[in-house]
Amino acid sequence: MCLTRQTRISASNPNPREALPDAGSKANRTLRFGALGAIALLAACSTVMPAPQQKFLSATVEAGASNKAPSGERRSTVSIDPARAQIGEVACLVGPEVDLTADERAQLVELLRTQLRASISKLPAAPGGRPVVLRAAVTRVEAVSPALNAVSTLLLVAPWDRGGAATEIEAVDAETGKQLAAIRMGYFAPLSDFKARFIKLEPAEIAIRKAVADFGELMTPAPSSAKIARP
Repeated sequence: MCLTRQTRISASNPNPREALPDAGSKANRTLRFGALGAIALLAACSTVMPAPQQKFLSATVEAGASNKAPSGERRSTVSIDPARAQIGEVACLVGPEVDLTADERAQLVELLRTQLRASISKLPAAPGGRPVVLRAAVTRVEAVSPALNAVSTLLLVAPWDRGGAATEIEAVDAETGKQLAAIRMGYFAPLSDFKARFIKLEPAEIAIRKAVADFGELMTPAPSSAKIARP
């Protein structure tokens, strides 16, 4: 009996599909791999971090008008005298569930305090301005895993584990207790700070510096609203 070509293939391999490479499956796997890489890259690019409500600030703040402070900000409408500005409470309010040692928490607090001192030194002289007390707290920390980011960079092009911090800062009138300027900000370190994703706390430190820098701008009144306040 004469066997056709199809019959001969069937006789030697009951499932002819297994005998040939499945180009469609390979293409699907490639697409899925590329999609995962794209998702990782997009996630790594976002800098917006939800900031928790810790009720550390003495007054609530409205959502920021720009993407600098997505959680809330208040700009001072009066001049602040840097010569009479002092630093009050500076704390790390991150819960024990976050993997941070006591030394690492102290490191973040000291960085925040140092940055606040620098922001005061950058304020313009205002002898008739208000005396203030600056209060600040780190309310969320996302540390990175250098090992995980090394692996994800090899497999997905971009580091998967992103880091950052959320910070609350305010300037309170030293005599009246009124909140003059404030910011509540959550920030993930941008992908442009690539090397930071391989140092555990570096993204959190970048976020703290960013928050203090933006807060420094809020301590200076807009030109149209600048005035000297009286108690």
